[in-house]
Amino acid sequence: MTNKKPKNTAYTLLGKIGDILLFPIVIISLCVSLLIFFQSKTDTLPSFFGVSIVRILSGSMENSGFNIGDNVIIKKTDTNTLWKGDIIAFFQKTDPADSGRVLTELDSVSQEPVITKPIPEDRLTIEDLQGTGLKVIFHEIINVYYDETGTRFFETKGSSNGSPDSIKVRADFVLGKYIETPTWFRGAVRWLSSAMGMVVCVCIPLGILVIFQSLALIEQINFMYVEKKLMKGEMHWQDREAKRLIKTGDMEEVCKIIYYMKVEEEEREELADNLWVFKSNLNKKQKTLKNNVEEGIEILKNKGKREYLLFWKNHLKWKWDIKHIDEELTYLIYTEKVKE
Repeated sequence: MTNKKPKNTAYTLLGKIGDILLFPIVIISLCVSLLIFFQSKTDTLPSFFGVSIVRILSGSMENSGFNIGDNVIIKKTDTNTLWKGDIIAFFQKTDPADSGRVLTELDSVSQEPVITKPIPEDRLTIEDLQGTGLKVIFHEIINVYYDETGTRFFETKGSSNGSPDSIKVRADFVLGKYIETPTWFRGAVRWLSSAMGMVVCVCIPLGILVIFQSLALIEQINFMYVEKKLMKGEMHWQDREAKRLIKTGDMEEVCKIIYYMKVEEEEREELADNLWVFKSNLNKKQKTLKNNVEEGIEILKNKGKREYLLFWKNHLKWKWDIKHIDEELTYLIYTEKVKE
């Protein structure tokens, strides 16, 4: 046995590269896919920890630097803190429950509304508006009002429009307040949600990942075939393909144990150094295996194959491994009886 690190083949190296790339590629692909999905939803606004991305659907805010197709960040906020000049995303809807309301303009954001009526029980909620085909509007607040129930209403206007919006926005129909969004972010999100962005950030990386993982899978299938031939005695451990399997350390532990017993005695020392390669710093499980291997080698040398197999039967945990040891033990006993 040696303390060298197992060597890697080109296939296994590609597989490891694929493993390293797997997490970031999946995360990026998922984010881009979700972004594209959200872009197609103009009557709802998915939120993560109160933060959402709004797509500008019209040129009504071009004078403020927002162009059609831009993506901006909004954050859910306390509507009692909203004031003139704030830019908000909202659903534009007149609720029949608010008919006949009288609006009073607020003089400051801190002014307390005068409440003279209870809130109508049949008022619509923002959940009632989601998915109904209403577009998310992105405009600036130009005035703030309250009604008899103390509910705030916002008069809004697109900076490029000649007049204010015809419908005043009730506070609970506000989806969030605009957070300063860099121009590069708007362009990046627009590009990522485009067909080219989808190809570059999702299709190509996933294609490369599939190739890497496929090569690693081909290697594993080949190793299984080589391992099977070794166990049947159709291949010697010093054959090129067998040596490649052994060097990678991918040979099943129970196969190592059984194959070690099958080779000629004069080959075992050299074979052990290739089959069991341990690093200098071993964890508890590796130390146990190393001790078992050393003890097993001594048992085979001094007590023979039957005691060797019985030793491993008592020290292996997996039923699949124990089954293979039992099969080999049964065959060994049968051949011994035949020889007698």
